[in-house]
Amino acid sequence: MTGLTEYIEKIKDFKSLKSSEQVDFFTYYFSIVLNENYFSPSQIQKAFEHLRLSPYSNIPKYLIDNSNKAKKKKKTIKYLKGKEGYHLESNFEDELRKSINIEEEAPFIDFDINQDKLDWKPSDIPFINTKIRKNAKFFTTLYFLLYHLENSIRKFLINRLTAIIGSNWEVEICAKVELGKAQSIKAEVNLSEMLPIRGDNILFYCMWDDYAKIIVEYPQVFSKPKEASEILAHLNSLAKVRNAIAHNASTIPKEYQDELTIFIKKYIKILENN
Repeated sequence: MTGLTEYIEKIKDFKSLKSSEQVDFFTYYFSIVLNENYFSPSQIQKAFEHLRLSPYSNIPKYLIDNSNKAKKKKKTIKYLKGKEGYHLESNFEDELRKSINIEEEAPFIDFDINQDKLDWKPSDIPFINTKIRKNAKFFTTLYFLLYHLENSIRKFLINRLTAIIGSNWEVEICAKVELGKAQSIKAEVNLSEMLPIRGDNILFYCMWDDYAKIIVEYPQVFSKPKEASEILAHLNSLAKVRNAIAHNASTIPKEYQDELTIFIKKYIKILENN
């Protein structure tokens, strides 16, 4: 709860909102800000207590009545109910985000280092020529994009595996899916104070081909089998793009760039449906 006070300061007139509206913003805090796999009525209750606010009268009923499991269907579904708890419905998540005063994301096309605040320029680094500077901008842009994609697929898999398997999903996938390299990296990081911890589960140590293995074993993470097949068809190319960036390749073939563009369009559409 340590960041909760700072979070509500970003919401205009939060303490004047109806308690039901406050519930909605608390669910965003647990789901998006804290990146929890799911949230529960008890967490919402503790948020009210932490802020010393009068709580909503019946939080469990409010969540279920505004979920996909409601007996009387409402026009707007705010929450998706799973075995372990609730998840935010994506359209409602976007609606809440618009009401929170967060720093605006820099437009992708304008992404750049603010060189005015540096006391040096990239061109000052010795043995750098025009080709290297051009490649640096090209690969930086690609990595910026892949960073978003990988965090997206990781969070999607965490949510879906939790809904399908339960809170012990990590134990099961490590037993069923060959993730030896990821497990080795995680073990190495845990033993060394010099290496930064990437995250609290095995997915933070996986590569794109590992995500593919998991989807092959659990195609039901997608609503339709065809969707799993479409994602799998492109993951090999994404792995090659990622490796080219990581290993300082001279360029990336145009067909891989084109396939990446096609993949992103498909990926956004498929995950919106899920």
